[in-house]
Amino acid sequence: MPYDVDAGPSVPRRGRRPAFNPAGPSGPAPARWRAVAGALLGGMLAALLGTALHAQVLRVGELALPLGAAAALVLAGSVITWCGLWARSILIAALSGGTAYLIVALVSLSAETLILTGIEGPGPKPAAVLAGNIWMFGLAAATIVGIAACGAALRGHRPGGTGPTGN
Repeated sequence: MPYDVDAGPSVPRRGRRPAFNPAGPSGPAPARWRAVAGALLGGMLAALLGTALHAQVLRVGELALPLGAAAALVLAGSVITWCGLWARSILIAALSGGTAYLIVALVSLSAETLILTGIEGPGPKPAAVLAGNIWMFGLAAATIVGIAACGAALRGHRPGGTGPTGN
């Protein structure tokens, strides 16, 4: 009877799968070029959707809460983490986050900027400036958090499908 250190004895029975799947729960990791293409596409989508979302402000009396910027950061962090987990590589997560940040930085340099940071231009509203700053500079933090979450989830997984040895 085969025995797996992590899962115990693996006795094939009718209607049951083996106790240990070396390829992981979702199959083997994608090819490297697919992973890079997915990271670039994910970074572009996170940047463009986050830029469109970040300016949504909730007004409660005189108080303006930049909820769109917070939602954009959650969206970007989720996409970055998903890209890394899909490819099973924290480098792919970093590539996705770097792509998103590069696109957001390039968009913010435009004369007709979509991201209001308050650095130039005739007096945008303070809530819009706050939302722009949260999105622009918070994206770096969301990238780091996404990479860390991906690294924590992938800890113990080895290329080739071998799991931790327990040593």
